[in-house]
Amino acid sequence: MTKDEFGDLLAEIGGGPHIGIAARRERDAAEHGTLSQHGDEFWALLCLGDALHQFYRDTLSLVAEAMSSTQLTPTQTTMANWHLVCFNRFAAAFDLMAHGYYFEAMMLGRDLWEVALSLAGVQKNVVTLEELLALNVATLKEAEELSRKVDQKIRRVLIQENASLSTSAREAVQTFLRLANLATHKSKLHLGLNLSRMAKQQDIPLFPHFDLQRAGATHNVLCLGTWSLLSTLPYLYFALPAAELGWHAMYGKVQVAFREGLARGPNPTVQALPVVIQHVFGA
Repeated sequence: MTKDEFGDLLAEIGGGPHIGIAARRERDAAEHGTLSQHGDEFWALLCLGDALHQFYRDTLSLVAEAMSSTQLTPTQTTMANWHLVCFNRFAAAFDLMAHGYYFEAMMLGRDLWEVALSLAGVQKNVVTLEELLALNVATLKEAEELSRKVDQKIRRVLIQENASLSTSAREAVQTFLRLANLATHKSKLHLGLNLSRMAKQQDIPLFPHFDLQRAGATHNVLCLGTWSLLSTLPYLYFALPAAELGWHAMYGKVQVAFREGLARGPNPTVQALPVVIQHVFGA
């Protein structure tokens, strides 16, 4: 098939010479309308995401400078690069939520949580970097098995057997995991919502739209996922020396912003999250 022939094929699929423009405009309009409503209902979360994204970016700039002039250990290098990997996911999670992609935002929030747990596991000597990255295995099957065992060990030590966590804190984590798992695994959360609408003979929207209940759930997932990740920034002490007083002062304000953001959220049960952050991710 030639380039012109392939272009003709795409034009047929996309509805004419301006391929997909109608669908794109419809989606843009839906996203804009959703964002406008979020601005009224969830302004604190949206502004929190933007502010923290800038702080995260400034932090990574300091880390990059240190990495270019300091001899780092393999663990330090991995921790720093894991944050670099998460930077765009952090921004994408808030952006997706703002435009009505709730379940997709939850999936990214779950990923940020998983990275934070891995970093905490290494920092607190629950697992080694070699175990976490499955560096000394011969086959893919062995790597998958080791990865599952390592993840289970981290959860067991940091959460399940962590005597410092209150009952409400454990319940907050379980609520987060239940939502995140359903959103992630085979999109069961979204599927269940659509089937429920069908049973009630309601329309199933094709494009994003504002949904207060779904936005509230996503708010809670993003708060725990992103707060957990940013709570591991002090692990990068080797790139953020104590002399950098401006950073440390700003980091204290970040913790206040998270607490205040939770206070403006829709679900009071997430008030237990500060305990989770302190006793699971505290440096």
